[in-house]
Order: sequence, then C-alpha cells, then structure tokens
Amino acid sequence: MPDCVAVVAANLRRLREERALTLGGLAERSGVAKGTISALERGHGNPTIETLFALAYVLDVTLADLVEEPEVPETAVVRAAGRAMIPGSPLDGRLLRRSRHPETTVEVYELLLHPGADHRAKAHRPGTRECMYVIEGEVETGVHDEPVRLGPGDFASFPADAPHDYRSSGAARALLIMTVPKRSPAQ
Repeated sequence: MPDCVAVVAANLRRLREERALTLGGLAERSGVAKGTISALERGHGNPTIETLFALAYVLDVTLADLVEEPEVPETAVVRAAGRAMIPGSPLDGRLLRRSRHPETTVEVYELLLHPGADHRAKAHRPGTRECMYVIEGEVETGVHDEPVRLGPGDFASFPADAPHDYRSSGAARALLIMTVPKRSPAQ
C-alpha cells in the first residue's frame, strides 16, 4: 500500500480538519492510537483495513474517501498492480472504482477473505446497500441476524445501514459493490 499512503495522509488530515476534530478526539472516538493517526497524516506507516474502517466510521465517510485520490478521470482503468490491497486480519480489500452520481455514490471493492475470517461491520449511513458477488470460496454475509451463505457465482444484496458480517471458513475472493446515498442536510 505504499503508493497510496500519501493519498491517505492528505485525505485523513483534510477530513479530520473539516470536522474540527483534534488528533486526540479522533483517536478517542475511533480507538486508533493518537500516534498512529499522527504518523498516517505525515505519510508514514502502513495502515490496516481495520484501522481505516475505524477512522472512516468516526469521520462518517466510506473507505474510498480515505484511499482514493480526489479526482478520478471519466474513463478509469485499474491495473492489477495499480492499486495495492489494503491488508487486514480478517480480510484484505482494494478499491477498484468509485462513481459519484447526484443522489448516490457507488463503490466497487475486491475483497480477499482470509481462512476463518469473521469481520463484523458497523452500520453505514442510512439507505446504504451492499451487494456481494463471490468469485472463489464460500462467504457468509448479510445483516448480522440474517446472514446468507454464498458460493462461487452467487450474489446477494442487503441493507448495510445495519450491522453486517463477512465470514469465511476458508480463503475466499469476492466483489463488493456498495451504494451510499447522498447525505441529507439533516445528517
């Protein structure tokens, strides 16, 4: 992920400052050490996907808001070596594309679930939905109390504005498509 550390640094600082959060305030709310956040904002370190998810949740943004450069060309090609996987304990993830529309944003991720993965995601912004297409292996996913098991070629769509899970007993690979509605003025 070294090629996107500078992007994470700039985005993290900008988003934190836009919300008038101090390093200590963001650290306290996210559970990420103040020193780690400071290092990330200076372009040092190699954040895990869990660290970035924790920061994104507190900043009320998606993972893409932290890892993607602000300007994306109209025609985008993502080469296999062009964007590194963001490592994590239960899963690794790579943002493939984010497309902004007047009422929603669509983000496409490649996920590699490690054997024994058990990732419990917090609820996203109201109205957010996720769709998962399994390429290899088996994945159990969906709303926390109603997971479904998917195999290669299977697809599921579920509300992601409630706690939801990604589990895998063995290694698995999937595409995750997330649709995030535009934030209303009251949010």
